[in-house]
Amino acid sequence: MLELAITLSTGSVTSGGTFVGGLVGCNDGTVSDSYSTGSVSGHEGVGGLVGFDLHIIVEGTVSNSFWDTQTSGRAISNGGTGKTTAEMQDSATFSGAGWNIIAVGSPVERNPAYIWNIVDEQTYPFLSWQS
Repeated sequence: MLELAITLSTGSVTSGGTFVGGLVGCNDGTVSDSYSTGSVSGHEGVGGLVGFDLHIIVEGTVSNSFWDTQTSGRAISNGGTGKTTAEMQDSATFSGAGWNIIAVGSPVERNPAYIWNIVDEQTYPFLSWQS
């Protein structure tokens, strides 16, 4: 069973197959406080964050998670909330979802008192310990 919390994906996902997502191809567990920004392409069951969610069969859930609809090229996902690039680079998007996030002044600045840091209007959220 899949369990993802506090996860990010920025790479592109390209597949000729099915169940392709920016973060998860097939969800049979829990995804929370996560996001993806890369382009996503595939044949069937393709989503910006999650390609296919097994919540109908198994209790898979997605909460407080997002994908960039512009950079992913995907308007839909089987879980999560699609946001524009501007919304994905706004701390209010994530703090409103209960993320432990704080806006900092520059991409090299870190506030380790928070799990996530962001430079409003410049960056996507990044982990405070990420270099």
